[in-house]
Amino acid sequence: MPDPRFAGVHAATTIPLRADGSVDIDRYQEHCAWLVDEGVAGLVPNGSLGEYETLTDAEREAVAAAAVQAAGGRALVAPGVSGKSAAEALRWAEHAAGLGAGAVMALPPTSHKPNDDEVVAHFAQIARAGLPIIAYNNPFSTRVDLTPALLGRLVVEVDQVVAVKEFSQDARRVWQIAETAPGLEVICGCDDTLVESMLGGATGWIAGFVNAFPAQSVHLYQLCAEGKYADAADLYRRMLPILRWDADPRFVQAIKLGQEEAGRYGGPVRLPRLPLTRDEAAQARAAARTALAAGY
Repeated sequence: MPDPRFAGVHAATTIPLRADGSVDIDRYQEHCAWLVDEGVAGLVPNGSLGEYETLTDAEREAVAAAAVQAAGGRALVAPGVSGKSAAEALRWAEHAAGLGAGAVMALPPTSHKPNDDEVVAHFAQIARAGLPIIAYNNPFSTRVDLTPALLGRLVVEVDQVVAVKEFSQDARRVWQIAETAPGLEVICGCDDTLVESMLGGATGWIAGFVNAFPAQSVHLYQLCAEGKYADAADLYRRMLPILRWDADPRFVQAIKLGQEEAGRYGGPVRLPRLPLTRDEAAQARAAARTALAAGY
């Protein structure tokens, strides 16, 4: 696809929580600015990694606003606008538009398992906000799979749906989507399928561990974008032990620990998430150190 909208690495941002569990907006804004300084092409606040379901409305508004302010026009901001209902998702999309965001990212409705017609109607409602939409396919958390066939319907019936964050963890999907929904931009949404997805034609990467290793992640992406897959595979192989945590239900905790190993603030998580056990944390920290030692 010529001139893709979402080329580059986009950080699905973590949320820095204080010891008392409150959101540290100043620290979050500094983190976003640092990511942009390190070369990320975009910020995706209020996604799964951002623990959006645990945030109050006021916190969620403040997080999106802080990301837009930190980006300062230097990077695209695509807030997550997922919600239980179409009305809720539209409200968040309208809020993003009011902030000057460049796009939004949305799951199918999270209240129930919708049929295909309901999925299309949901995204059509979000489209009323007027922003480009990245449909987020995460069948593990939503119980609905945005299959290539369903994406083919979405791209035809909802003009604002221009891309998909593909998190089925099946790299074959990239090829299938290209066949079934030509013109729909595919963004790798799972850290440990990046190289396979880029080889299949993915144009961008909405990444998790970029919060800990932004420059390294950007370098890995660029190697793939330039077709230097032998070099990419060498770096990717050394990063995979930590990147695999992105497909684990404990990914938020692991990524925050990765940030700490990289000398950044990670901080606690909110319930219902609990800290990793001592053995789990040791495994995640060791994998993060291996990735850091790989350089780039």
